[in-house]
Order: sequence, then structure tokens, then C-alpha cells
Amino acid sequence: MELLLPAGSLAHTFAAFDYGGDACYLGIGNLNARAGASNFTVEDYRKALAFARSREKKLYITFNTLLKNCELETVFKTLDSIYDLLPDGVIVQDIGLASMIKREFPKVPLIASTQMGFHNVSGVKFAEDFGFKRVILSRELTLKEIEIIRKSSTIELEVFIHGAICFSFSGYCFASSFIGGNSGNRGRCSQVCRMLFRGDINGFIFNLKDLAGFDFVKKLYEIGIDSLKVEGRLKDELYVAVNASVYRKFIDEAVGKVKLKESEKEEFKKLSAIVFSRKRWSGYFPSDHPENCIDPSFPGNYGLFIGRVVESKGNRITVDRLSFPLNRHDGILIFEENEPVPVKVLNVRGKEITISTKRKFKKRSSVYLVHSVKVQNRFPVRNYNVSPLKPTVCLSIELNSETITVDVFNPVREVKKRYVFPVQTEPPQKNPITVDDVTGEFKKSGNFSFAVSVENVKIDGSFFIRRSELSSIRKKIFSIVEEELFPKKEYRLPAFTHLKRRKPSAVFVVDETNAAEFLKFAASIGKPFVVFLKTTNFNLFRDFMANRISVGVAMPMILKTYEEESFYSFVKRAVKAGIKNFLVSHYYGLKMVEKFKDINLFADFTLYTLNRESANFLKKKMDYLTISVEDELENIISLSDCVDVITIYQDTPLFQSQVCLYKVFATCPGMNMVPFHMCLQNYRITKITGRFKDNFEIHFENCRTVLLWNKPLNLNKIRRKIPSFIPRFDFVYKKYSFEDMEKIFSGKVFSGHTGNVLRGLA
Repeated sequence: MELLLPAGSLAHTFAAFDYGGDACYLGIGNLNARAGASNFTVEDYRKALAFARSREKKLYITFNTLLKNCELETVFKTLDSIYDLLPDGVIVQDIGLASMIKREFPKVPLIASTQMGFHNVSGVKFAEDFGFKRVILSRELTLKEIEIIRKSSTIELEVFIHGAICFSFSGYCFASSFIGGNSGNRGRCSQVCRMLFRGDINGFIFNLKDLAGFDFVKKLYEIGIDSLKVEGRLKDELYVAVNASVYRKFIDEAVGKVKLKESEKEEFKKLSAIVFSRKRWSGYFPSDHPENCIDPSFPGNYGLFIGRVVESKGNRITVDRLSFPLNRHDGILIFEENEPVPVKVLNVRGKEITISTKRKFKKRSSVYLVHSVKVQNRFPVRNYNVSPLKPTVCLSIELNSETITVDVFNPVREVKKRYVFPVQTEPPQKNPITVDDVTGEFKKSGNFSFAVSVENVKIDGSFFIRRSELSSIRKKIFSIVEEELFPKKEYRLPAFTHLKRRKPSAVFVVDETNAAEFLKFAASIGKPFVVFLKTTNFNLFRDFMANRISVGVAMPMILKTYEEESFYSFVKRAVKAGIKNFLVSHYYGLKMVEKFKDINLFADFTLYTLNRESANFLKKKMDYLTISVEDELENIISLSDCVDVITIYQDTPLFQSQVCLYKVFATCPGMNMVPFHMCLQNYRITKITGRFKDNFEIHFENCRTVLLWNKPLNLNKIRRKIPSFIPRFDFVYKKYSFEDMEKIFSGKVFSGHTGNVLRGLA
């Protein structure tokens, strides 16, 4: 089982591999999920790869964001510049980028990012069919679900074992994008879930505790997970070093290499907490309806709890215990009423600590260790002087008394060239040329941009060649090789040639709450339209069909493994009843309906089409594509000939979370956790953090939390600026009258926000 560590810089890779890591993941440039990190240059990556391969380790490159049309060429050129090094794998979110890599760089292993949201058997089978080598599973899965997926597929599976967890399902959070213009799907998350809210519930109410999966390593190994991943590309090298060392020990115990005492395990957990830790929990491994998972008090680093204040005098405090040794220059946090006060340790005598402030602290104030000189000294991070890795060409050489023939092969691009040069030879008086002489000369690559592997040397006859002659020929050949064996590709956006279909005049998405009012409104539409019902209440579908309405099934974005069978039965029933339209919100849907004939597939806005590569791939499988609700006008225009639908009005879920906040902060009304379709209780809250005090509603659906802004996405006031698409209107979550629907549809309602259409997609 692989231990995979984060690398925000070259030094992080040194720390990871020195302390037990098997692989690192890193970003080149800023088109990745940590756009704000320093990230790697191509030169840094080549150095890191050289270091990794010298240790027989691996490096995975992250391009795990959604890409606009204009950004595809940048990624293409980056991949082209390193393709000859044959990267160990590329982590992607964008299905269009995955398609491009598969076509243009077929030898690079594809890894599906957790941002793609694979969380059930059907989705993982889709990834396997596509050609992904590995899937990074959604964090919201229990051990039982992971085991079911493992038994259903042979693809490599990667699981997050440690670090921060997003409140929303990864890849489907729109809070940062809509509220602040910084898309979490493009590596620019402003961490709305770590912000302060007030209202029906108060505090940092979306602040998930950090995952600490120490106690689940053995079970994940037994299930057959291929890789355990530690989150944290924005953390420092010490964080990487300590967690590499700690999880190495837990993995070694899981595979039977060592036996750890409970006291040792507790010590390792403490070390991990010191280098960075919010409050901790076990993640979703035990249950996907967790309770003790939110810390509403403080969203930052606590470190390790070491004791409570029993006395405070001047610049000295006395604590009831010290759960970890303190030293001079250590850093601690003292919490008073959930407010942390950072102080430096000046001296320690027993349980009495001299600190860098004379502030008087209340009794029972909690004390946490956030910087330990002892830990820092125990895990020094070495720097290595590493030369950048060069791509390798393979040589076969034939030599006779008149000519030298050199066959040069680039095994990655599969380019082969033959070079023949005359040679000046002399009779063999003392030292005739040998195979070792030729091999030694041609292994020298010097300042050339490639390395050489001499596979075969054949000498016909016995003769002498001056070293200067052989060296001159080598340099001539290598100068040509540099140009001819490493041909650079030119990227071209794919032409779009898919058949045009008869289009409906409009698309609607309606939930059970608004179905009755929509039936009243439908009579006034006048033109052919399609409405997708967000429900599995089959009687409702019958009502719509009885009114001769073209109705379809809105497939849920989240469909857990324990929900797949029943929903698939519902889909079969719908098809048998003559329902032909399906709104597919996730890739699992494509796998689930692949055997049905004569159906119309509409891509939901969560099947992202921000570029022509994505559109080109999805159009081969679907009939209608939808513009991303995050998109900007310039990019929308560039997709106007290949995408069909644009969302005009919608209460977009900013968060969709497996955590039910009603269960966390109140009492679950369900009997034995039988899921309700919709809880009656909603919460109203206001965001306190930041300049603007935005208002929101929290809804509960199928025991999951949905966050809605009080401002709907509404493009009515700018529709004239947008190319002609099929307009889509969603009446979901909030209650609408048929009069409301008529006004919104006819363009008479302008209240709301316009997303990133005019301000641009960051």
C-alpha cells in the first residue's frame, strides 16, 4: 500500500522520501487545486523526479481543476515538455483534459481526482472504462462502501487518510465562486466553510474537523486500497516529514512488518497533531451520517492539547499537566472563550511555564502546543543538490572499418532514426577498438538535453579509431538527435462535427414541492419543452404524462452505493413507462443508462463543459450539454456552437454535504436514521466574516445539508448579451407559485446575481 504525501516545493519531496513516503503529488504552474501555493516549475519537477527515481519513488502531477478553452494549450505545452520523462501519473478533474491526455500523451497514466466525485460503483466503473489507472475516491465514503467498490472493480483506488476535509462534496462547491468570484473548482477556494455565521445556528458551523485516520490504516489495507493520501500542499516541510514517518509506521504495522504498542501509537498521533491539526475526527469511515464532526468554535490550527491553566501570575502560568514535554522557544496557544492567544515559551520548571506575555489567563483555559523545538530537531529536513532528470534515448551501434551506423530510439514518443557516418580507422597495432570503448564514448551525454542508454554494440573487424574521431561523430549525431527525436507537438482545439438535433424551447427542473404549481404554469408555455422531476415519486411522473408533458428523470448528483440498486430499478421502471429524457448530473449516470436504447441524455451543469475537449467527449455520449453555472461570458461564447443549454434561473446549491447539520446541532427526526426526502426544518443564517453580510438558507434533503444563497442565479437581465442557447429554469428547494414561475420565465424578474458571467471566472 502506497503512502502518498503532499509536495508544495522541492524540499517537501526531500522530506517525504527521507521519512518513509512512497510518492508525492505536486502542481506545475497554477492550473491545479492549490493555485495559491508556490508550486513547481518544470525545472523543479525534473529535479524532484530525478530525486524520486533515485529512491525508486513516484511523483504525480496535479492538473485537478476545470479548464477554460484558452487554458488547454498551456497545460498541453507543459505536458509536452515533460512527456519524454514519462510522468508517473497526472491527476485530473476535467474530463476534457483527461480526453486530451489520453489522445495526445497516451503513455501517461490518468488518475481521477477526488474533485471528479467518484463515490459509487457505477461511477468507478465509468472511470475504469474510460481508461483511468486510478480513482481517488470521495472522502464521504464509509469503510463498507469502500469495500463494496473495491470488490466491484480492478482499478487502483486511492483514499484520503489525513488532513483537512471540505464540508461540501469536493468538485461540487460553488460558495467561493458565487460569493467571492474565486472558484474552488479552479484552485482558488476562499474557504467559505471556515467562515463565521450567525442566525438559527451560530459559529463556524461548516468547519469540519480534520481527518486523522490512523486507526483505519489496517482495515483499508485489508480491503485492498492501493494508496493512502495525506492532504496538505499548503503545509510546511515539517508537516510532511512527521506525517510521512508516522503513517509509515502505521502502514508497516498493517502489513505485518512491525508491531506497535498502544503507547507508541499515541506518541505518534501526538507528533502529528503538533505539526498541524484542527480538532480531529475519524472522517466518514465509521458512518456517513456523522455527529461529532463540526468544530463551531475555531477554524484554525490547535496543535496538541497539553493541559489547562490552574494559576496565572505575571508572565507565568501553571498547568494541571503536560501531556508532551515543553522546551524554551516552543510556541503554544492559550484559549480563552474560544479565542486563541499565541505565546512563546521562555522557560519551563515542572508544570510552571514562563511565557512571553503578562496577560492574566482564566483558570481552566486550554493550552495547546503548536511549535515544538524537540520535534523540529527530531525531524530535520535535508536539502539535496539534485540535477534535473533528462529523458533517455536508446542506442544500437554497428561499426566497421569504413562506417558507423547508429540507431536512436525515443521509447516514449516511439520515434526512431538511423544515422550513418564515415569513420577514419587505422590498423590495430596495439589497442583495437572494443565494445566497452564505444559504449563508454556514446554514454556521454554531457550538456545535451537527454541521457543515453547504449543497448547494443556490434563491431565488424579489428581496427583502431582515435577517441577524438569517435567523440566528434557522437557530438554530430547527438546534435541532430536533439532536434529529430524530441518533436514538439502543436495543440489544436478539436473540431466539432456532431449532429444537430431538434431542440426543446426550454428546459425546466422541478422538485416535488413545486410540482403542483408547475402543472398550472405549464399550460402557459406554449412551445415544446422538457421538464425534469427531482423525485422518485412515480405517481408524480404519471400526473405529468397524463397532462401530455415531456417529462424526464433528474438523476441525483449523490447516489451512494446503498442507493444504487433501488435507483436503478426506478430508472428501469421509468424507461418501461415510456420516459425517454434523463438529466445526468454525474458520470455514474452514463454507466447506469448505457444499456437503454432510444433515450435522450441531457448533461446537468455538474457535468462540466468549460472547454471544447469536454464538450467533444460528452457529445459522443449525450444529446444535450449544459453550460457550467460558474462560466464567464467570453468562454460561454467560445462554446456556443457545441453546448446546448444555459441555466437562466436557479437556486444553486452552494454546498451539498453528506453531513446533516440538523443532526449535528439538534436532534435527528428520523427513526433509526431512515432518510427523509426533505426535513421540515430549515435554518436561516448570515455570513459574518468578510465585508458583506450575505444571507443564506440551510435545507436538509435525504439526510444531507444543502446551502442556498438568498440570491438566486438569475441571468434574465443580461440575456441579450448571451448567445442563443436553450434556456433552463430550476424551481427546486424554495417554494414558487405558478405566478412566480410565469414572471421568471417571461424575463420579468431581475433580482438575484449573475454569477461570473460578467465579472469573469477566476
